[in-house]
Amino acid sequence: MFKTNKEISFLIFILAICIFACTSDKKSLPEKEDSLQVHQEIHSENLKPEFLEIRDSIQIPEIVIPEKIPYPDFTRGIYLSGFTVGYNNYEAILDSAEATGINTVVFDLKDMKGNIFFALPENDPIRKKRISPIIDIPDFVKTLHKRNMRAVARIVMFHDRFLAKRDSLVRPRKSDGTIWQENRKGKPSWLDSSHSEAQKELLRIIEVVAKKGVDEIQLDYIRFPTQGKISEAIFQFQKKDSLFAIADSNYVFRTKSDIIEEFVKQAKEICLKHNVTLTGDIFAIVAWQRKVDISNTGQKISKMTKYLDAIHPMIYSSHFSKDFGFREKIYDEPYFIVFKGTKLTQRYSNKKCKVIPYIQANRWRVKFKPEFIYAQIQAVNDLNADGYILWNAANKYFDSFRWIRENQNL
Repeated sequence: MFKTNKEISFLIFILAICIFACTSDKKSLPEKEDSLQVHQEIHSENLKPEFLEIRDSIQIPEIVIPEKIPYPDFTRGIYLSGFTVGYNNYEAILDSAEATGINTVVFDLKDMKGNIFFALPENDPIRKKRISPIIDIPDFVKTLHKRNMRAVARIVMFHDRFLAKRDSLVRPRKSDGTIWQENRKGKPSWLDSSHSEAQKELLRIIEVVAKKGVDEIQLDYIRFPTQGKISEAIFQFQKKDSLFAIADSNYVFRTKSDIIEEFVKQAKEICLKHNVTLTGDIFAIVAWQRKVDISNTGQKISKMTKYLDAIHPMIYSSHFSKDFGFREKIYDEPYFIVFKGTKLTQRYSNKKCKVIPYIQANRWRVKFKPEFIYAQIQAVNDLNADGYILWNAANKYFDSFRWIRENQNL
């Protein structure tokens, strides 16, 4: 290979130099954990002083998680629709609310018609037409927080007229396989509350909202339908349970309240992950917890409140029949109906769960005057409940605010 001894000697010399160089580099290298520091030092040597000054002054911003406003000692809340917030028609309402001592604002992000008031991250062709107007959630939360008001996102669950019309696969069925509908003359409104795909989408919406900085998520219509021929409706969980029972004679059939409890539990797990409180609204009559109402709605208070931070019985005088509770003029007895409904909700709720009823702040079917508002709030106070939320679907609160301000005892 090599012609002379000189060539061989030269090759050996080169090889020795390489070995020495590699050994020296290895000894001079720092331990693994110091490699970043050495990297910075090496590059610093090549930088001019003015660049070093600039580099050292640069601070990497930390990821800031919006601070939450905790529950006040006593909640004084109002409800705002997605349209009021989305079209920025709320400043005057908030000014008056702040002067009245309102400390909580519940606002729609999904309503019972299926309208969604915020942009979903995925391109959902079915829902896309129902996203209007758009609410900038973090911005509105900031607006409320500047006034020291809690930001509560209301999301309607299984009552969804838009989706019920567009996707019949997630609706209840009849025994013959045809689609069940609560009102044959009207439009379909209800999803199958146990349907896995319907639940999956709603939980996805809850998670998107939970990341937006809201203090709380409030679930409404978290129940099964109660109107129409309920006995004819067959839900997905009932079909599955029938199959399980065939395979296992000891299988225990689930109830509607089991389905609602499990769904609330999953929603709570999402909220815990994002430091958001979770609350739920219940049908007015459910506060009485009669077996027939629990069976129809699936709203068993003792089960739901294991996972809720607060529960909101929606107790409006106008929604009860005139002879309810053997009262001849139930519409004119706001104190009685709020006191009774709130007290029963307290009785059946988990002790760690707050009870904050919705009370009526509109004139539908009642004699709406200062005494009507006073009586409802007095009932809440007399029970040492955790507060109240005023409900007016049209968001017309100025009379209620003025009456509350004029009564210093409330």
